[in-house]
Amino acid sequence: MESCFDLKLLDLHWIQNTDDPYDLCAHGHVLVKIGTEIVSDQNSLYVTVSATALYLMRTLTSNYQEGDYFSQLLPCCGHSLIVDEAKGNVLICGCSSGIDWTILHREDNTIEHRSNNGQVAAISKDAYQKLVFDFADQVDQFY
Repeated sequence: MESCFDLKLLDLHWIQNTDDPYDLCAHGHVLVKIGTEIVSDQNSLYVTVSATALYLMRTLTSNYQEGDYFSQLLPCCGHSLIVDEAKGNVLICGCSSGIDWTILHREDNTIEHRSNNGQVAAISKDAYQKLVFDFADQVDQFY
């Protein structure tokens, strides 16, 4: 079961490969594999991995459906930060490009991932937490 879902940060950089004080987001490629489907890899678009880390951490305790965070799980960009006081979080708004999938918490202590093409993979909650924390730690270390 553990090998059916994979998440890895493949590379990490600033958008112009320069530490620009106006660029607050880390960017890179992310490997996401659901079942036998490669949802994202080094041949996919660069995404805003700092926003991805935040979004994935939210999925540790909540289900995720497309559009729940006013973005995608792997957003292309994040032009604006908006405080959503009603939900007590931050929205990172960007363009409509990005990569998404569904994440559901099941009663058997597993996290189910569903691609937009119908692939399904389940991973134990503990293994998923480790993947997400490792991802977020790599982004944090970049800053």
